[in-house]
Amino acid sequence: MAKIIDGDDLNVGTEITINTGAKTFTLNVAGNLVAKDGVTLQALYSKFIKLWETAAYNQFPFPMYAIDALSGQFQFGTDGSSFSGWAPANDTTRQMLRDGGWDEYASNGSLSRTYAGIVALASGFPSGAQFYYQKVSGGAPIPFTFTDSPNEGIRVDDTPKTFFKLFCREPNYTFDDAVLGDVGLNSTGPNKISLPISVGTDLKTYSSGSPILDAAMAGAPYSSLTLTYFATDQTGYDIGAFPFRVVVNNNTAGATLEQIYTWVQYKLRQNADIDNGTGVVTGQTANTLMYFVGDSLYTTTGVFIDGVLPADLNRVYFLDQNDAERIYPYAAAGTMNFNAALTSGGTGYYRMYFLNDDAGTNTGRDYGTATAITVNDKDGVPITGTITAASIPFSYDYTNNIQRGAGSGGTVAPVVLVAGNKGVAKPVVVTGTSITASKSIVFTATAEADRAYTP
Repeated sequence: MAKIIDGDDLNVGTEITINTGAKTFTLNVAGNLVAKDGVTLQALYSKFIKLWETAAYNQFPFPMYAIDALSGQFQFGTDGSSFSGWAPANDTTRQMLRDGGWDEYASNGSLSRTYAGIVALASGFPSGAQFYYQKVSGGAPIPFTFTDSPNEGIRVDDTPKTFFKLFCREPNYTFDDAVLGDVGLNSTGPNKISLPISVGTDLKTYSSGSPILDAAMAGAPYSSLTLTYFATDQTGYDIGAFPFRVVVNNNTAGATLEQIYTWVQYKLRQNADIDNGTGVVTGQTANTLMYFVGDSLYTTTGVFIDGVLPADLNRVYFLDQNDAERIYPYAAAGTMNFNAALTSGGTGYYRMYFLNDDAGTNTGRDYGTATAITVNDKDGVPITGTITAASIPFSYDYTNNIQRGAGSGGTVAPVVLVAGNKGVAKPVVVTGTSITASKSIVFTATAEADRAYTP
């Protein structure tokens, strides 16, 4: 069936029951009426008009008044000149009324209830999507009675009428929400209110063409991510002393931007506290935190990701608490690969040096001299350590690194990678390599087995 738009499809005793004594009417899921599809207020009004042409009904006060069908403004319990107290028999009946809002008046003329007819002008959502709403700022999320694009009267006389927010947040789909101001309104009332919602398949929460299921959030790397909301500005991060108040911590998780985004979207679909701090923030009604444009991730106001992977530094853009865009200086990134002899036992070593200081003003600090310069990563930490894995990532502040002297920032840096593993691999020197403005640099160290060393 479909939404009833013709009063002739409402048959007394089947789709509608009228109790003239109690002055109520009941919509029944029968015959032409499907609860999810419902019936328009205009069709109901037209049905009453036809019924009240007959003596069986016109001996009683007329049940409702139509102010304007186009804008969806109706009243129950009045005929426009007197009050009768007619009303829907129950909330089940009210939930099946479509394309309008209404007031309900008692027989003494007092206003009993007000319903706003909320209609989502929605597109792109999956079948069975559960839209929901807030009636007050900071209020609890309330699901609409039926799934898919909502068209339902929502009671609004029991709260201030200055706020209404509509949400659509489905797994593996982009999110959207709408407030009254989006359509030039500043309050709800007994009329139809159409709010725009546009979503679509979220390609960033898919992996190899398959959606990432919520069950995966309990495993690595998602389980190690945290989300904290702060009441004051937080500034102690490697991007600079800029103010942020919502922080995703990725320092131990090692998640990519896509994985971070997927996890954040999951958190924003939870009807539960998502704040790892001392406050309470309900996921379903929290503001969105980030979004992708192509392969670049942008955060909303005051949101920061602590511990961005080196390979992701050049495609993330933050809005600080003052709505100023903050980015990392261009960070080159790559991996150092080591063969089995170098990784054996987890006891090998590596260190990266600049081949020379030709681009700067320093002199006499080339590789092979006692004052050779160890390359620092983007955080100013020397790129050296123990070989604990076959591939070890590294970063480099391509824009601002001036270890080779003033003027060396933003230039190609020739480097040398040295490695060894005492008693297992002979020392190896990787030459002819440079750090460029790239995020996919690969240096490979392949050492011969060392069978000559004796302790």
